[in-house]
Amino acid sequence: MVEDALPLPGGERDIPLMICDRSFEKDGSFRYPGHSPTCTGTPGVEDAYMDGVLGDVQLVNGAPWPEAEVSANRHRLRLLNASNARRYHLVLRREDGGTLPFVQIGGDGGLLAAPQSLNGIPMAPGERFDVVVDFTDCPVGSHVTLGNTLADGRMCQVMRFRVARKEKDTSHVPARLSRYAALHPASAVATRHFDFRRSDDAWTINGRPFSTSEILARPRLDTVERWRFTSDFHHPVHLHLAHFQVLSRGGRAPEPTDAGWKDTVDVRPYEVVDVLVRFRGHRGRYMLHCHNLEHEDMAMMANFQVI
Repeated sequence: MVEDALPLPGGERDIPLMICDRSFEKDGSFRYPGHSPTCTGTPGVEDAYMDGVLGDVQLVNGAPWPEAEVSANRHRLRLLNASNARRYHLVLRREDGGTLPFVQIGGDGGLLAAPQSLNGIPMAPGERFDVVVDFTDCPVGSHVTLGNTLADGRMCQVMRFRVARKEKDTSHVPARLSRYAALHPASAVATRHFDFRRSDDAWTINGRPFSTSEILARPRLDTVERWRFTSDFHHPVHLHLAHFQVLSRGGRAPEPTDAGWKDTVDVRPYEVVDVLVRFRGHRGRYMLHCHNLEHEDMAMMANFQVI
């Protein structure tokens, strides 16, 4: 693999972090406001939770508000937002009131062409970010808190890193990470529009709830298409099989955190997001859907057929 030849942090300093929120009953079982307590009967949730279910306990790798011991050097963090509906804007806060930057090296679909420094990372459900964090200047014994600026109360804290020791560090982040070929609008052989919106008691795409028999698009294998996503709410749009590059948001340039190959993009209320989708791999039927679990469960899905 390309990344195996890169001098990035590895071993115990390569840490996957699956971030999600949940609620629990007194006996430790999950609390979920579904119409069916077993989630195997009537689909959907109680009306008050149509927008998505938010938990009151923050979990990372299954543990509530954990603390990870790190050395005072570079660490690679592979971030996944595995929440049902909660969105994050992640920041790293030092005890002295300062912050640490994230150096993004990859996203949903692999490595970026070059690293970029970010002060914060917005993450919708289903999105992934591959970052390097440098704890070198943090005193041994100090803490760095991974926080969420979009939450209140105790949910604004995700986890803590405790700087336990100094260690030799031969890793670094190179100026070039991968061969990344940018797609161009002129390469698109078709343009399609997908509108994500609530209709009556269902979440729909182009006004239709999911049907196993209906096909909304038939792109050809080994082509590129321009797909436009619009919405009335926060909808993290996810495509199966196909990776894409974000072309624009609201007619303007994409944001830095839209960089690289992606398979999930956060489409915000009344926002227009254009992406260039590349269809490679295999012919067959695939799905696009909102990665908000409650929206997906309430029929915000559609089929496309690669021909």
